[in-house]
Amino acid sequence: MLKVYLVQFDSAKGNKTVNLARAKKMIFKAKPVARSLVLLPEMFATGYVPADLDDAAEDFSSNESGATTQTLSEIADETNCTIMGAGITRASHGFYNHISIYKPHEAKEFCGYDKMNLFFPEKKNFKAGEEINLFKFNNWTIASFICYDLRFPEIFREATKQGANLITIQAAWPAKRRAHWETLLKARAIENQVYIAAVNAVSENPNQKLPLAGTSLIISPNGDILAEGPTQNEVVIYAELDIQAERDYRKTFPVLEGIVPPEFL
Repeated sequence: MLKVYLVQFDSAKGNKTVNLARAKKMIFKAKPVARSLVLLPEMFATGYVPADLDDAAEDFSSNESGATTQTLSEIADETNCTIMGAGITRASHGFYNHISIYKPHEAKEFCGYDKMNLFFPEKKNFKAGEEINLFKFNNWTIASFICYDLRFPEIFREATKQGANLITIQAAWPAKRRAHWETLLKARAIENQVYIAAVNAVSENPNQKLPLAGTSLIISPNGDILAEGPTQNEVVIYAELDIQAERDYRKTFPVLEGIVPPEFL
């Protein structure tokens, strides 16, 4: 069994100090169970695509390389959980939209992922990542994606072929396309028979120029919603995932037979 916590968060645009302190406070208040997985939204520390990318970008390689990495590492150490943060890192001739994962009491980034499918505002200054990254956590094999990646089912299928039984999405998805968010997340879970844990940013002030959708979701392999966040409030939601239930479901309804290697069914 694995507990997954989603931190639905409203970022103050460009104010990294405030955002990191608030994220830490929200997680500590939620008191996640040790050895759980905790997810924060896309670019949670800066807000989605801040004006000053040079100032926002960090080196995520170690827990001493930037303010965001220090905070992620501190949260991991104090909660004994694995923390999936997200931010902006430098690339040659641009930037990456990056996921950074920190395990308790480890100084180095455990795993990272660079967004493969860039949304329109990112295409000018960001480079696309080139590979799917899977990581092992307890008995789980996890693939991580970011926001607009959700519209590209082929990378979810490829992650499933490589053994993923949980796929995470960290997002800043707009409220005006909330129906797409919910529909696509359910589809990715159902067609790949995987758990989906999708954390989205939120705009507590609905009068913002482009309010975000909230509605963080944890979905079972047959499309049932196990936990759901509201549309306009910060909150931490969680669910407990059962890997054996997923295996049993894949055996009793073998839609992936002949597609996914037998050892992953």
